[in-house]
Amino acid sequence: MKPLEGRKRRFGDRRDGFLVRNLDPMGKLIPFIMKSKSDSWVLFEDRIDITHTQDFLHTMRKTDLPGLTLYHIIFAAVVRAYSQVPELNRFIKGSNIYARNEMKGAMVVMKGMQRDSERTTIMPRFDMDATLPEVAAGIEALANPIDRTKKVREDENKNDFDKLQVALSIIPNFLISFVFTLLRFLDRFGWIPKQVTDLSPFHSSFFITNMGSIGMQPVYHHIYEFGTLSIFGAIGSKETVRELDRNGVMQRKTYLNMKFVVDERICDGFIYAVGFKHIKTAISKPEILMDRPRQVIHDHID
Repeated sequence: MKPLEGRKRRFGDRRDGFLVRNLDPMGKLIPFIMKSKSDSWVLFEDRIDITHTQDFLHTMRKTDLPGLTLYHIIFAAVVRAYSQVPELNRFIKGSNIYARNEMKGAMVVMKGMQRDSERTTIMPRFDMDATLPEVAAGIEALANPIDRTKKVREDENKNDFDKLQVALSIIPNFLISFVFTLLRFLDRFGWIPKQVTDLSPFHSSFFITNMGSIGMQPVYHHIYEFGTLSIFGAIGSKETVRELDRNGVMQRKTYLNMKFVVDERICDGFIYAVGFKHIKTAISKPEILMDRPRQVIHDHID
């Protein structure tokens, strides 16, 4: 099930999204007040208790999902939040707000853990009602073909995004400038060919980077001016601490720090708060992700 599946395009819609037509007065004015993402980004930070999540992972790896990772759970939690708070899947182009018509995540895959290891970006797509096993399978279907023993320069180890990067990088600088000027113009009206946006992480519903995989805590990562990306999240290393519970008993707890940079213009702070509450709940109680949501809420844009 895709966002707003079955809806017919009308005048003003784009190939990659539907125009939001029922904005309140401030929602209508905000793209004119804050004309770029650099004007409108807002920072969110949270610390999530993943003690139970670690136990869940241990159990699943022994039974149903041997390759399950915390990264899979986080992706599935974000997908679940989007299914309940569809306003998160909006973007702005020009002075208009659009509801995206697909669920597309983006993540970086390291091709090794050495200093000179190369990396690529994969962009799995998900149904709105996707379960944790489906999200994990979608990610691994794109990540597994990457041979981490080979350099990205070897053609057989490149995905389509790698090939597009190489093709653009070998042309002269003045032509690169012209190409991106043209792409920005086309993107304003939704005219970039689908073959290009399909390969672009800058045209994703969300981008999540795992700083914890290299032993770091999360950073506030910018959201790119180019493209339609509205939400960028970073997760850090797990922290295990000992603390007293409410009864004065010493317990061992594991926490995960997450930071998000979001475009404030696509929805208000209350909507973001509801969305991130869904993410936090799903990460701390991942068993709810094994089943489909009771209902999928579609964006009300008329």
